[in-house]
Amino acid sequence: EYFHYLILIKTSNSTGSLGFYASKPSIHTFTGRGERNMKKALLVLPVALALTGCGSEIDSVKDGIMDFNKTITLGQALDNWKSCNDSNWETFETDNGVTVVQFTCSHKILGFVEKAKGLLSKKEQAQASYFNIASNVQTFQFTLNQDDSFQIDNVQVETTWEDGTKFNDSQKPVEQLETAYNNNFNFDPAQLNKASAAQMAYSFHIIKSRAK
Repeated sequence: EYFHYLILIKTSNSTGSLGFYASKPSIHTFTGRGERNMKKALLVLPVALALTGCGSEIDSVKDGIMDFNKTITLGQALDNWKSCNDSNWETFETDNGVTVVQFTCSHKILGFVEKAKGLLSKKEQAQASYFNIASNVQTFQFTLNQDDSFQIDNVQVETTWEDGTKFNDSQKPVEQLETAYNNNFNFDPAQLNKASAAQMAYSFHIIKSRAK
C-alpha cells in the first residue's frame, strides 16, 4: 500500500511543531516516479495565475503573483528561499504539447541529519544508516495555459541516500509554496531536540525501508 509521507519542519515564528505525518495520497497529489513520469502525467490544481510581461516563459512564471500572498512575486519567493542550497529554473514541453516551467530546490539537509543523529544514543547512532542522506531535492512544476495564465500542478520530493537508494513522494503544492513564501527551512537544525530527533529517526527509518 502506497503512503504519502510528509516531514514538516516548523520554525519558531510559525504555528505547530516539528512532526511527521502519513496519509494516503489524495486525488490532488501526483504519484509518478521520476522525471520521465512527471513530464507525462501532470495534475491541474485550481491555482491559476495570470502571466505578466513579454519575456521568456520562465520569466512569465517568476513574475506571477499568488492569491494567498501578493507582497512579492513567485520568483522572489523561490529564488530567495533560504532552505535551498542550490536551485534551478528550466522549461520543457510534454508529449501533448503542454509547456511546463520547473523550479528545482536542493534543500539544506546535511546539517539537520547530522545533528539529529548526534542526539541519539550511541547504540541508535550505530544503527542510523537511514540518516546517511546525500540529498533532498524538491521540484515544483507550473503549466502554461492558452489564455495567458498558469497554475502549479505538481510538487515532488526525492530523497537520495549515500548508498544510492532513492525515495520519491508527492506533496501538496500550495502548502509547499507557502513554506517558500514564509522563507522557512524544510529541515531546521535549530528546531531539533532529543524528542524530535527520535521522531525523525523513526520517520526516516520508515522512509528508507521503502527506498529503491
